[in-house]
Amino acid sequence: MEELSRQTGESSHFAVRMGDAVVVIARTSGAGAFQLTDRVGVVRPAHCTALGKIILAALRPDQLKRFLERVELKPSTKKSITEPAALLREIAEIRRSAMAFDDGEFNAEVRCIAVPVYNFTGDVVGALGISGPIWRMSEQVMQSRAKSVKAAANRLSAEFGAQSFAKPT
Repeated sequence: MEELSRQTGESSHFAVRMGDAVVVIARTSGAGAFQLTDRVGVVRPAHCTALGKIILAALRPDQLKRFLERVELKPSTKKSITEPAALLREIAEIRRSAMAFDDGEFNAEVRCIAVPVYNFTGDVVGALGISGPIWRMSEQVMQSRAKSVKAAANRLSAEFGAQSFAKPT
């Protein structure tokens, strides 16, 4: 994660599922002038964060259905997804690309990109991502940094014993 922050200049985060939310269990700061101040242990909603959407995309269809039945998709910003059908469409795209974005959905001033981290059985054990201010993390910048995030997630997955379960870049 420290290497990822050095490469991108942005804060990096590793999160795991905690009930219907995600909890950040590790983070590093980048060299950029503006850095997020989230602490380890912070709990975030799954539906409006890149880290959370990666976790949701790893759920089986029946698990995702139950999640949508019991969780109110409360908006954090005006860009937050609040409709189950819209979230399902985004989850389908995340499953296809193995990458999730948060374009000001949790914090209006922050953009994030996240990818899955796998264990030795090929299951998603968490999500690794970077986040930065919208003025620095343009769409083009996020796309260019996606390769670094995926490479870092592949290295972290290998630490969990994964054998090339991650989708190629």
